[in-house]
Amino acid sequence: MNITRRAFAGAAAAFAAAGHGMAEGTGAGAVSGTLFGMEKFATHDGPGIRTVAFLKGCPLRCVWCHSPESWSYRIEKYANGETVGWQTTAAEVVAEFLKDRDFYVESGGGVTISGGEPLAQAEFAVAILRLAKEAGLHTAIETSGFAPDKVIQAALPYVDLWLYDVKELDAAKYLQYMKRPIAATLANLRTVDAWCCAKAGKGPPSVTLRLPMIPGLNDDEAELAAIGRLADSLASVKGLDVEPYVPYGVDKAKRLGLEVYSAPRPPQEYGEALVRKLAALTRKPVRLG
Repeated sequence: MNITRRAFAGAAAAFAAAGHGMAEGTGAGAVSGTLFGMEKFATHDGPGIRTVAFLKGCPLRCVWCHSPESWSYRIEKYANGETVGWQTTAAEVVAEFLKDRDFYVESGGGVTISGGEPLAQAEFAVAILRLAKEAGLHTAIETSGFAPDKVIQAALPYVDLWLYDVKELDAAKYLQYMKRPIAATLANLRTVDAWCCAKAGKGPPSVTLRLPMIPGLNDDEAELAAIGRLADSLASVKGLDVEPYVPYGVDKAKRLGLEVYSAPRPPQEYGEALVRKLAALTRKPVRLG
């Protein structure tokens, strides 16, 4: 179930009254930001049944982006007048999460923040994660890792699962396809790995590498071999998700006067073949996402 625009009337007050996760000073619950979607009963963004909040804004410009409506930090409108995005607070987001706590408990699920790039709204993202964690929810974040080190450090204590996008490992191609350098993304991945490995005991945080695969762009043998080496060098990586190209963003981009890469969706066999190839190049489990 997708929520594209939602009023959370009274949720923040109810959440605060319950005593959940208020920070010093102004309080984490009062931190505001912009969402462009919320999906309930999601099953592809972490284990179990989950609610996913999609934060608006992204510093990358991936040529194949499937959510170009997330690029701008501003609330926008499509040509037909449909609004893209709404303002809310961290407390209101987590109050919405908590409505489905029973489903998370029964399925081993939880909540995920995604984007866009959720860490681009750093204070908002960390506040949501903090409040969710303090409310006893399993937390995940889907991220490109393109963020300052201090933002990664702020998020680390509140994330159980990092769904870390590996879009391209060749530096020149990464700059060509994402319009940003890759150095910070890889450095932050090492930081996340070190943190996860340092957290011994039951249920330590972990990383899943998410691999958007675009036929003819980032799926050659050299790239697959580099992905395998990267995965094996990171002890916290518990698996790799192959995610073949889907042209979700083409129509949305046109409606906003933007342009993204457009190609036919590859057949099921394409993804299955990539899974087999990668499975031969890494010791980590590989699955079709």
